[in-house]
Amino acid sequence: MSTLQNQITQSLDGLSDDSLRFILEMIQRFVLPAEAKDKSINYDAVAAQGTKRRLGSMKGQKFIVDGHDLDECNDEIAKMFGVDE
Repeated sequence: MSTLQNQITQSLDGLSDDSLRFILEMIQRFVLPAEAKDKSINYDAVAAQGTKRRLGSMKGQKFIVDGHDLDECNDEIAKMFGVDE
């Protein structure tokens, strides 16, 4: 195995199944488009293992602190982009 292949393998260690599925899909779609048609992911096998494939890798995560008002800067942003109110 080449040094680059070893580095890639090491970087994948510890990633979640969702992250690995995402990376595999990107490789199949963009890196190996001709071969991807022959090697599609078998989601039935994944479902049989008792895991669910989430559409978004961050689904269910909370990114906004409680009490934070997303709209508090709208006026300033509008001025920055020259939007007439």
